[in-house]
Formats: sequence, structure tokens, C-alpha cells
Amino acid sequence: AVVSTQSTGDVWAFIKHKKYSTKFPIQFMCTVGILQVYPFFSSMAVVGMIVPKAHEITVFLSEGLEALTFLFFLRLVLTYMGGKKATKSTLKGNHMHLNIPPLCCLFCLPSVKFTRKFFIFCEFLIVLYAVYCVGVGFLELIMMMDAGEGYPNEENGTQVITGAFGAIYHMLLIVLLFFAIYGLSGIYHSAEELLEHRGIVKKFLVYKIFTLLAKFQDIIFGTLVHHDVIHWKYNEIWPTGLRVRNCIGFVLCVEAMISFPLAVKFYSTDDYLVKDKREEELQEGANKTMKNEAAEGPGDSATNKV
Repeated sequence: AVVSTQSTGDVWAFIKHKKYSTKFPIQFMCTVGILQVYPFFSSMAVVGMIVPKAHEITVFLSEGLEALTFLFFLRLVLTYMGGKKATKSTLKGNHMHLNIPPLCCLFCLPSVKFTRKFFIFCEFLIVLYAVYCVGVGFLELIMMMDAGEGYPNEENGTQVITGAFGAIYHMLLIVLLFFAIYGLSGIYHSAEELLEHRGIVKKFLVYKIFTLLAKFQDIIFGTLVHHDVIHWKYNEIWPTGLRVRNCIGFVLCVEAMISFPLAVKFYSTDDYLVKDKREEELQEGANKTMKNEAAEGPGDSATNKV
């Protein structure tokens, strides 16, 4: 019922956004792509409960979509500012503080000028996180299938991916996510004046909190079972591991049911109609900067550097 409700809502949201797909194709693609996270995660959770052997495959597909939607969100932010080239030209020379989330508590960090190298660095942090999620997730799936003789087998596969591998994987995942959020914050805070009316923070939070819960709640449930906080009597037909997995799937569906309406509200069609004077002025400034750089040519730029 939860998956059906979300699928219906997803189709309704797609139809609402579809009429803007011709005029704003990139914004439409990114918005719809982000909204797919909620029904897709719920569908994969249900498939994992119905077909236990497909659990690892559904987890890999979900993590792959989560990594892709992080890139969608970055592209959406850049689209709000007129595209990548316009963003670089608009923000070039702007001052920004380095004590931005998640390093906002470090007040000793200095203020620096926004440069194209810094933009590329922020973009690299986000792409690195996405590549890591897909690459290591695929490696984990292969190891599970190898241990299960052709299909994911938790009993044998868990012996392979737990221990040092599991600890290193999740540690690096947290570190890379930390830096990816920092990279996105760097771009956002450099253009906060331009993006403040777009509701970027609430859009990111409703999307990222859900995906984080989906990613780490299996660790939480596993820890609770390991320390007998959650305890079930032994049952051959329905073992503890399967019960925990079904609980995770049910909780995931509930979380998606709560988050999806908020996401539809925040990623509304009003974004296509936003007209702000400051945005137009900054866009005009970006166009002038790009024209001046093109007029200078490589020879003038080399002379200026000298």
C-alpha cells in the first residue's frame, strides 16, 4: 500500500513538472530524478523482503541511485545560477568563510576568495563520494555473490565483508560524505545571496536525512540485535537476520512515506517561475564577465599575468 501510494504521488508530481520540461530540461530532469529516490527505495525494500536472496542487489541499486541523486542535486544548484559557466563567472572573486557546515564550529578558519580551482575542488569532492558509493557497493555485491556461489548469501558473505573491510568501508563512507557535504556547502555559501529564496537547505535536508537513515539504519538495527537490545526467540522458518531485515524494510517504507510529501512540497513547480531581480542582475554580471574574458583573448590574459 505504501509503495502504491508513493508511486501514484510520483506519477502525479511527474505530470505537474512535465509541462516545464521543454523550457527547463535540466532543472526538470534533476528535480524528477531526486523525487524518484523515495518510491524507488520503498520498492527495493519490499522486493528485498519478498525475495531475501535479492536483498544485496536491492541495496546496491538503492545506493547507486542515492549517489546519482547527489550529482543531480549539485547540477540543480548550478542550474539555479544559470549553469556551470555562469556560476564560475558570477562567483569569481567573491569572499567566503571556510567555517561552513559541517566545519561551522571552527571559527578560526579564514575567509578566502572564490576561485575556479576552489569550485573544481568542491565539485571533485561530490563526484568522489558518488563514485565511491557505486564502486565499493559493486565490490561488496561481487564478494557476497562469490561467497554464495552465484547469488548473494548473507551467511557466507557476511564473513567476507564484515570485520576490517566493513569497518574501513563505513569509515571512508562517512569521511567522503563529510567532504561531499562540505563541497556542496562551499558552492552554496558562495552564492547564498543568489540562492536564499530557493530553499536549498530544506531541499537538501529532506533528501539527505532520508538517504542517511536508509544507509545506516541496518547498522543500528544490527548493533541492537548484537547487544540483545532487540531479541527474538529462535525460529528456523523466520530467523533473526530475516526479521531484522524485514523491520529495516518496514521502517524505510514509513520514512519514505513521511519524507516524500515534504519533498514534493519543497521541489515544487514554483521553482520554474522564480523571477528575482538580484538573480537577473547577477546573471547579467556573469554574462558581462564572460564577454570580457572572451574579448581579452589568451594574449591579453598572459600580459596581465606578467
